[in-house]
Amino acid sequence: MQGPGRGDASPAQARKCGAAATRVDRRAAQDVLSVPAMIATEQGVPVGTPADSKRDAMPSRFVCLLYHDVYAGDASQYGRIGRSATRYHVSECRFRQHLDLVERSGVRPLGAGALSACLDAPAGAAGLPGVVFSFDDGWEGAVTRAAAALVERRIPLLMFVTTDYIGRRFFARPEQLRELEPTLVTVGSHGVSHHLLSGVSSDTVRRELRDSRHRLEDVLGRSVTWLSAPGGAVDRRLVEVAREVGYTMVFTSAIGINPTAAGRWGVARLGVTAATSSATLSRWLSLRLYPERLRNGVLALPKRVLGMRLYAKLRRVVLGEAVGYDHLFEP
Repeated sequence: MQGPGRGDASPAQARKCGAAATRVDRRAAQDVLSVPAMIATEQGVPVGTPADSKRDAMPSRFVCLLYHDVYAGDASQYGRIGRSATRYHVSECRFRQHLDLVERSGVRPLGAGALSACLDAPAGAAGLPGVVFSFDDGWEGAVTRAAAALVERRIPLLMFVTTDYIGRRFFARPEQLRELEPTLVTVGSHGVSHHLLSGVSSDTVRRELRDSRHRLEDVLGRSVTWLSAPGGAVDRRLVEVAREVGYTMVFTSAIGINPTAAGRWGVARLGVTAATSSATLSRWLSLRLYPERLRNGVLALPKRVLGMRLYAKLRRVVLGEAVGYDHLFEP
């Protein structure tokens, strides 16, 4: 049975989405068309030269976009789940606008193989940048709507699943995970419980990473070796344990352009929200992250002083979610 916020968009919603897309297209057209030009100019590559080897080369840098869920209709409906847990949820209409924008930009979507090659390539290689689509938690709309929209365009994606939430309301069921197209969808772990792993014992970290991986492999019938750290809480110990139990790549919530200094053990991502504009997304595709890096720097101090657990709880108070809400992701 369809729960709140589920199901396909109505014809009226589809028409509204189309009208909104037209307005977005007009506003963002200049920014979108300028993405390849800006990057090519920086690299000294003549725009409009299709045969140029630099433009045809495998991307040497990429941004990784982070979404959580994609919902039908104009407004998300998640019952007692508050904004702190649904910040990175976008409507299906907005998500398809993002896909249109990426396709027009000329920036190349990367799958698992190309992403790995980019991270392992020698520094200084030429070529326009790439983009990666990733999703955390295993929300049902991400596994169904978002994955379907990407697969129909043959765009690869990464799906990181919190195994304790498999089959719960609003989250994907095992059979839905098995239906994901394996040639385009790489499924990874997002832990068992979604607890932050930076403040727990090494045994707990090991159990979370090992058990989530084994559960997903049992569900899917194939190997799972990529990890997205819950809450983006990555430290040296987590990386060491991840390597020990069989992971080959770790994704974070750090702001940055990849490859980072940490390479495959610290893939940076950019969180996409309902408020992310087409102009902002175009700027990210051209590898310009100055506002996000500034904001991240400002927020780094209170997070470091308070610790992520206390910071998350205080944020809920500020958002008015201290009582009366279901806190799915306890820090």
